[in-house]
Amino acid sequence: SSGINAEWPLRPGKKQATASSSKPTSKPTAKQSAPRTNEPSKKRFKPDTKSVANNPNTFKWLKTTVDRLRRRYQKERKPVSIDDLIKMTGLDLDPHEKAWLTNALKDNPKVLFEREKEKFSFKPSYPMHNKDDLLNILREHYDNGMGGIMELDVKECILKAEEVIAELKSENLLKCVTRSDKQVVIYYRDTSVECQLSEDFKELWNTISVKEISENDIENYLKRVGIATMEGYGLKKKNAMKKKPVKRKRNVKMLNSHLDSKMLKEFD
Repeated sequence: SSGINAEWPLRPGKKQATASSSKPTSKPTAKQSAPRTNEPSKKRFKPDTKSVANNPNTFKWLKTTVDRLRRRYQKERKPVSIDDLIKMTGLDLDPHEKAWLTNALKDNPKVLFEREKEKFSFKPSYPMHNKDDLLNILREHYDNGMGGIMELDVKECILKAEEVIAELKSENLLKCVTRSDKQVVIYYRDTSVECQLSEDFKELWNTISVKEISENDIENYLKRVGIATMEGYGLKKKNAMKKKPVKRKRNVKMLNSHLDSKMLKEFD
């Protein structure tokens, strides 16, 4: 009949085509990829940090993250990733701004970056966390003739540094000196070398003049005996601008005495 296949009966090794096998199967194409997301591809993403650098908020981002790392260092020493740091500060940054902040933290002198873990932590001026650490560092500076340390460096390392300094000061273990620029320097106080001086000796000491000795001579003498001096002590004086003398015109009275009488003529 007309409904019978022309190739009937089938030859050996040949299968009969069915309706299901005749339908073409759909293959995934390049267009049928994963759904798009707001995050750019990591392979193709190139951060535009130059345009971000012109953003006026960059200084605010950097200061906020460094201050957060400093407060974290005062409580614990664990480093933190850039994603967790952004969450802690509550900053709303796009991928380009995040890349700029990452590079800025890597170049910041107050930030320590661990390349293996890709994490950041605060880098203090001195490794101190408590009262004992501060006292040990002050004693080490005193024994090696290194002078004192800045109060600002202590405050960035120790939580409630004012209370710690006040406690050590009440125990006569340190001494605070305010410089001419109102910055406070903390020194270790060695009570074993302190002694009571008579008033006569003090008056004699005050009568000795050192006007003929310059600061350079004093600094050179201290270096010869192995005592280090503090750099940048006091404020730098600005060089006064020398005013150029103003040249004044002299009023010269012109006389005709040098003219011969024959050269003079009278005009009507």
